[in-house]
Amino acid sequence: MWNSGIETSSHGTDLSKNQAMKEKERLIKELQLITEERNDLRDRLRFLTERSMKNRPHFRPNPYYEDLERMEEAVMSILHNLEMENTEVHENNHKLKKEITFSR
Repeated sequence: MWNSGIETSSHGTDLSKNQAMKEKERLIKELQLITEERNDLRDRLRFLTERSMKNRPHFRPNPYYEDLERMEEAVMSILHNLEMENTEVHENNHKLKKEITFSR
């Protein structure tokens, strides 16, 4: 009773299905083009950022780089101090050997 006044046309449904399919195909093609453009832009950006990062004087490849750099400075400082101390001990040892040899 409710639908007695409304006639459904199979031709109208076919037309809207065809329009929907055409619109779907158009949107799929547009999405493919946008995706290709995005990928191209992403590749270009990656190329430019990698190139510019390699040219940077302080390239930090990981988040712990600063900590590693501070640790390296501390270790190098200790190494330098030990080398200086070793040189002093070697010189003192050489002097003592000379004195021992001279006193004999």
